[in-house]
Amino acid sequence: MDLTHRVVSLSDRELQILTLVAEGKTNKQIGAHLYLSAATIHSHLAKVFRKLDANDRAHAVAKAFRAGVLQ
Repeated sequence: MDLTHRVVSLSDRELQILTLVAEGKTNKQIGAHLYLSAATIHSHLAKVFRKLDANDRAHAVAKAFRAGVLQ
């Protein structure tokens, strides 16, 4: 099902991380910014990819923009 036809429910933390990914930040940079490990960021992104049915970071960002999750 296309994301524009269903609600995508990302947690506040997942949305925060995806926003930083959209800004071009690496997992290490995001982790330093949020005081989390790069492994924790990786784990959050894996959940984001599942929720958005995305294959990678760029795909997740593109799908989030199309779904109106990111602006």
